[in-house]
Amino acid sequence: EGRDPMAVRLALLAHHYRSDWEWTDADLAAAEERLASWRRVARTVSRERAEALVGEVRAALAADLDAPAALTAVDALAALEDHDPGDGSGEDLFRRLLDARLGLLVAG
Repeated sequence: EGRDPMAVRLALLAHHYRSDWEWTDADLAAAEERLASWRRVARTVSRERAEALVGEVRAALAADLDAPAALTAVDALAALEDHDPGDGSGEDLFRRLLDARLGLLVAG
């Protein structure tokens, strides 16, 4: 109770649907940190980087619904944005991508 539902969803997406795994509090803690990072990045991502991410996420999901690979692609963009922030022109596309493809609302 009191946890962000988007973090719960993100923790679930971190595991491929064909793999066996057990829920841990560490999964949720990692997802909360990841979500906070993505919310920060959403405000600075450039349109060019967001457009490239669309292709990476689509490719990962087309490969046997490899959600963990899609999350890794978003993490890579987040790491890049942390070191070299963009101009924020891709914010809407970034948010729409995460909502439409992963069911994650990163407003906030």
